[in-house]
Amino acid sequence: MSRCVLAREVWKLKVEKGPSEHGVYKLGYLWLAPTFMNEFWKVDPDKGAVVGRFQMPGIVWGAPWVDEDALYGASGGGFIRKFGMDGGEVWTVNPGLGDFTAEAVVEAWSRYLAVQFPKGLAVLDKEDGTVVWSVEWSPEGPYSQEPTFDPETGLLWVCRPTAEDNLVAFDREGRVVWRFTLPSPATTYACPQIWSRYLIVVCERHVVVVDRFSKRRLWSLDFGRVYYAGKPADALTGGPRTLTPDGKLLVWTIDGLYSCFDLETGVLLWRLDMGTLGYATRDSTTYWGYRGAVASGGLAVFLGCNNLPMDSDNPYGYDRNRLFILDYESGRLVYVSEPRYRLACCCKPILFRGRVVIGTWYKDSEDNEFPSYYYCWEIEDSSGRWGVDDRVYEWMGGWHHGGYSV
Repeated sequence: MSRCVLAREVWKLKVEKGPSEHGVYKLGYLWLAPTFMNEFWKVDPDKGAVVGRFQMPGIVWGAPWVDEDALYGASGGGFIRKFGMDGGEVWTVNPGLGDFTAEAVVEAWSRYLAVQFPKGLAVLDKEDGTVVWSVEWSPEGPYSQEPTFDPETGLLWVCRPTAEDNLVAFDREGRVVWRFTLPSPATTYACPQIWSRYLIVVCERHVVVVDRFSKRRLWSLDFGRVYYAGKPADALTGGPRTLTPDGKLLVWTIDGLYSCFDLETGVLLWRLDMGTLGYATRDSTTYWGYRGAVASGGLAVFLGCNNLPMDSDNPYGYDRNRLFILDYESGRLVYVSEPRYRLACCCKPILFRGRVVIGTWYKDSEDNEFPSYYYCWEIEDSSGRWGVDDRVYEWMGGWHHGGYSV
């Protein structure tokens, strides 16, 4: 029997300035980071209403880390701040490693925070903000990444913006215990991702899979270059791709070609070309690869991201994007909305109680600016496999590869 999937828009939350990006679901609330604003939002997940604000010294870029009694965030200017749950400041620290432009603040070794900057990495004590240790580097490539803490090995995995030894593992004392040179630079906003014994890094052209215990490279694939927006470009530019809870790797190129691989073997399971289907165009000026997908229960959910000037005769306009739901086991699209949404931001969707939140970008390819939105959809699935439980949904990358830890 064919799988029937429907999506119903529940709410949308307007963001006046900049894109709607990033966030987590924890303690029964959404904790959002509306980029280019100087605050985090605590949001009622049922109503889409802001119920708390956490003011930062600069504009926010990445998802905060949320504990039961505190919120930790980073902002432009290189500041890291701890808040009480009432929104009051507890401490503020600036390690002096450049402007924060990564996409998440990460917890490490339970009592520390690991925060990556363009010029280095800082590990801070959560209690008082003391910099326990830090490392510096000179950026030689894409630098907007975030580290991944592996609680089983006790190691912090980091993609450094250096030409060599750009994948390293740090121990608790800040010593490099393993180093590896990736075949191409780790792509912007990428972080090492973990599933079972596998560590996956998405580079600008390659996917690399390493055994995180033996540190042996298991397999890698070169996706080459594609012709896009009038010029050649590396096929995987922009952001991590998605791991499914059952060990499949979803990889999409910047021109909208989706591929699914068995993570253990690297075997290709299926391919789906969004351009051939008429849902993507190589004339767009924004890379499809900047848009994340969330995976659970055999489904992957994502929003389109064509970015041509708004024009009533243009089917690939800024405001003509669709919500897509993909059966990632068969490689078949099972739901495609009407073309009525603004283009997806370079964000990572948030999954909670059978609903998905995705943010949108804030301007078209001619730099006309518009308010952006966080959209929330409720997903109905006839198979009953789509997740509706109330689990914590952390940052998409790292250990919480698709949001849920496995």
